[in-house]
Amino acid sequence: MKKKEVNYYFKTFVELFKYTHDAAIYLEKVVLNFEDKITDEQRNEMHAIEHKADLCLHDALAKLAKEFITPIENDDILAIIKKIDDATDTIEDVLIKLYIHDVKKLTPSAAKFVDIIKRECEAMMVVLIEFPNFKKSNIVHEKIMEVLAIEEEGDKVYISSIKELYQTVDDVKELYIMEDMINAFEGCCDVIEEIAQVVDEAVMKNS
Repeated sequence: MKKKEVNYYFKTFVELFKYTHDAAIYLEKVVLNFEDKITDEQRNEMHAIEHKADLCLHDALAKLAKEFITPIENDDILAIIKKIDDATDTIEDVLIKLYIHDVKKLTPSAAKFVDIIKRECEAMMVVLIEFPNFKKSNIVHEKIMEVLAIEEEGDKVYISSIKELYQTVDDVKELYIMEDMINAFEGCCDVIEEIAQVVDEAVMKNS
């Protein structure tokens, strides 16, 4: 197999994850500039990012179905690209939930979560860029560990946010919506960690 074909999948990981990163940056923009609702325009902009990611995913899956020789095992490639796609979907889901719940006020932890999500994405991007060199570079492992450490920050924010919510909110409907939003933000932190974990597993299996 030609070198450029071998590198196709590593490049695809990066290309797919750029949409995840774009979605995270857009979510941060929405959260930090939130007024009193999510607009149709904001929802459509986020969906446009997710749709481009889907098209990229479908191209990668179609190529994988025809390949016999790949740089790492097919199952690992499939797990990584699907998990990256899950991450983009999960980030979009936060904005969708804000929209369908007609949220007027964000939880105090929203800004903390988007910062954590963005930093996870930045570290994960380095992992994927360096992935082709995983057999001779320590950067992949170091950045995977960084993603895991950042996600632990998300766990702490999640616990403190839920505790504060139950201490300060009495209205049942508001409590349900705010808890659902906190869970959605925390889900983004978790799914990016899961990308790091499947990449780490692929490194161990293919080293």
